[in-house]
Amino acid sequence: MMQRVNIHYKASADFARGGIDRRFQRLRNYVDQRILFSPATAFALAICGFYAFSGIVNRFDPEGSLGSILVRAAIALITLASFLLVPSKFRSSPPALLPMKIFFIFYICRLVENIYLSSINISGGPGMVFSIFLVTGVGAGLLISSMDQVIKNVDLTFAMNTLCVAFIIGLYLNREILLEASSLSSSSRMSLDKINPIAMGHTAFAFLIYFALIIGKTKRLTIQAVIFGPILFFIVVFAKSRGAYIAGAGAMLIYILLLKGSKRVFAVFGAFAIALVILVSSGVELVDVVIARLQQIDLDTDQSTTTRSLLFAGAWNQFLENPLFGRYAVEMRFNFYPHNIYLESLMAVGALGSLPLAAHIVLALRSTVGIIRSGRFPLAAVLSAVLFIREAIAGLASGSLWGNSLFWVTSALTISFWYGYQGFLAKVRNLEIRAY
Repeated sequence: MMQRVNIHYKASADFARGGIDRRFQRLRNYVDQRILFSPATAFALAICGFYAFSGIVNRFDPEGSLGSILVRAAIALITLASFLLVPSKFRSSPPALLPMKIFFIFYICRLVENIYLSSINISGGPGMVFSIFLVTGVGAGLLISSMDQVIKNVDLTFAMNTLCVAFIIGLYLNREILLEASSLSSSSRMSLDKINPIAMGHTAFAFLIYFALIIGKTKRLTIQAVIFGPILFFIVVFAKSRGAYIAGAGAMLIYILLLKGSKRVFAVFGAFAIALVILVSSGVELVDVVIARLQQIDLDTDQSTTTRSLLFAGAWNQFLENPLFGRYAVEMRFNFYPHNIYLESLMAVGALGSLPLAAHIVLALRSTVGIIRSGRFPLAAVLSAVLFIREAIAGLASGSLWGNSLFWVTSALTISFWYGYQGFLAKVRNLEIRAY
């Protein structure tokens, strides 16, 4: 069992503890000495752990799937161990997560009916579908969100920095393949299964968001952000993933707009300063790469855009055929998920079955706004809120309900942070009332 290394961040007391003094007052004596099995490590692994190690796995096991299976299994075991090691008095699940749990029941029933009763072949097979959805989606989301009180900032920065190093090392080990792939067509680049550009672009942007949130918190974290930020930015650009560009930039823009007062001003000036440094150091080459890639979005000439439009139309038509309860978890013409999680919900469980999902998204959005505007929540809360925004945007044109683990983990944790805090305040108010 790995013990915590003697790493001391010269952080303020609030940052080290994780924010919201009163709520976490009773947790000051709780110190998890098992950094490998800490709730913060489980959260970091859930949001970027699999793809952080995919480059290393691809270097030593490019054709097989054993390495990927072992990484997923290790992440699941670490998450479960961190949950079991946290004392039960520090675990909770707010009632606001009930809509998500109800939707899980509806959607799982649809998957079971489609696969085992209607014999519909879902791409990837039932083993992959259920293992990813139930373990890394449902399971991780519920377990991690119940441990929100003990996800410490120092633990999270250590875990995220470690994963970022592993991610960059993995890409470096595959540099020759990636350099060759950068000049190929989209379909050829997507043949790089473990290190495909969409996954690499989204993972790099997740790390980039993390470093944007910690810059200025402490001197050491700022230095780390300055070192890793440009490297991650280059990875994002040359991954040439349009979804990563749009969703990541959109999430950061919404985050800045939600900030209050001077924080918004500093964030805007910081963004302009970073953009200026990038332009000065690289000219317009990086900007040209991004613009050229975005300009390829064309319904008539771009195969990816055309296929997605056909999937959208097919999913919508399937919803209209069974508007109340839905019927199929895949778009039947392509036998594939429609690359839009909202349309997928409608066609799979119908309007009635999608009501819990809509309620869950509304609660997550409310939590996101409250957490960001408050400015008093720990790093894990803000990071999960911004990543939830990104996943909500990306879900419009990418991913599936069963495969989008990050959407479920971040939305559940964001809700747990916000509504758990409200529940804590309610208990405090009730105690004050009884005192009179």
